Amino acid sequence: MKLLLLYRRRWGLFYLPVLLLALAVLWWSATVWKTLPPAKAVIAGGSPQGSYAKLAQRYAEQLERLGLAVEIVYSDRQQGSLERLLTRSDVADIGFAHGLYASPSAPVQALAVIGQEPVWIFTNLPGLTSLSQAKGLKVAAGASNTSSFSAAKALLAHAGLRDTDVQFANTSGLEAANTLLDGKIDILFEAAGENSQAIQLLHQKNTIHLLGVERAGALSAQEPRLQSILLPQGAIELRGDVPAHDLILVGLQTHLLVRPDMHPALQRVLLDAAHDIHQFPSFLQRHGQFPSFRGSDFPLSPEARAYSLGSRPWLETLLPYGLAQWAELILYAMLPVLALTLLVLAWIPRLFDWRINAAMQNFYGELKFLETEMDSTASNNPIALRRLLAKLDHIEKQVTQLDLPAEYSERWYTLREHLAAAREKLLKLRAR
Repeated sequence: MKLLLLYRRRWGLFYLPVLLLALAVLWWSATVWKTLPPAKAVIAGGSPQGSYAKLAQRYAEQLERLGLAVEIVYSDRQQGSLERLLTRSDVADIGFAHGLYASPSAPVQALAVIGQEPVWIFTNLPGLTSLSQAKGLKVAAGASNTSSFSAAKALLAHAGLRDTDVQFANTSGLEAANTLLDGKIDILFEAAGENSQAIQLLHQKNTIHLLGVERAGALSAQEPRLQSILLPQGAIELRGDVPAHDLILVGLQTHLLVRPDMHPALQRVLLDAAHDIHQFPSFLQRHGQFPSFRGSDFPLSPEARAYSLGSRPWLETLLPYGLAQWAELILYAMLPVLALTLLVLAWIPRLFDWRINAAMQNFYGELKFLETEMDSTASNNPIALRRLLAKLDHIEKQVTQLDLPAEYSERWYTLREHLAAAREKLLKLRAR
C-alpha cells in the first residue's frame, strides 16, 4: 500500500486539481453561462438630422442613468441605422427601422414596435382628390432605397398606376416641401412623424392639402407592413379644422432592433427604457399603445417575448441594474461552486481516513477469525496451530509494511499490540 506516498502528495494529487477545476468552472460561469452584460452600448442613430437620431439620444440618456457608457454612431441616411446592424463588423448593436425593411433572414431581432409614422401625401393641385388621378404628374418620394419611396410605389400601385405613369423626383424632407410649394412637383410622399419640419411647414400652407388613401384596409391586407391610420377631422389644427374631414392614411411601424446575441439583461433594460419613452400619448398614439409586442414586422426577440409576459429575473426587481447582474453571478454561479469546492476539500482528509480505516478493519477482521479458529483448533487438532502461526506471521508482516501518515501511528501501534497478544496466546496453546 502506498498510502503514505499519496498522503505526502495530497496537495498535488488532490487539493490542487480541485482548486484548478473550481477556478475553471468559475471562469466558464462568468464568460459563458452567467456572463455580465457589456458596460458599453452602441446605438445606430441613422441620419444626424433624422428622427432616429433624436430617439437614439433619448435611449442614451436612459441607459446612462443606469451607469452604462453609450455611443451614438450616425450614417448619411436614415436607413443606415439598420444597415449598421446588418454589417457584422460594425460596432453598433442597437438600431431602429421601419417594417418595410423587414426580412425573415435578416440577422436582427425586434425588441418591440415603438411607434408608427404616417405616410403623408401632400399635393398643391386643388382638383386632385385621389391618387388614381396622379397619372403624368411629378412626384417626390425620396431616393429609391428609402421607406418613403417604397411606400409611394405601393400606394400608387394600389391606386392602379405603374411606376412609369408618374415622374419621380429624387428629393425629400424640407427640400421636397419647398419644391412642392414652388410648384415644381405635384405630389409629395413623406414617411415621417408629426414633428418633422417638412410636415409642419406643409400643414401651415393653405395652398397645400392632404390626400387620404382609398381602400386602405385592402392595402393593409395585401401588405401588412402598411397599417391603416385614421386621421380625425381637426386632429392637426382644431380651430382651422385641419383636416376638414376624416382621412385614412397608411403608416409604417418603427421597430427597436438589436443583434440576436445581445445580452438578455441589456435587452430588458432597453425595453424598460422603451416603456419610459413611448408609453405616453401623442399625435395619433393612445396612452400605452407603444411599445407593442404584437404585429412586429421583424422577428421578435425571445427575451422580448418573455418580457411581454412579465418574466424577468427576480433579482432585477429588487436591486439596481448593475448590482442585480453581479448578485445573479454570485448567487447562481460563484457561491455554489465555492460551497462545493469547500465540501470536496473537506472530504479529501476523510477519504484518507476511510481508506486507512478500511485497511485496519480488514486486519482486525482477519485477526478475529484467527482467534476464533485458534480456540477450536487447540482443542480438536493441536498440530494445526503451526499453520495458524504462519498465518499470523503473514498478517503481521503486512501490518509492518504499512506506510501510514504519522497521524495514524497510534492506531498502527494498537494493531501491532493486538497481533502480539494473539501471538502470545497462540504460543501458550502450543506449549500445552
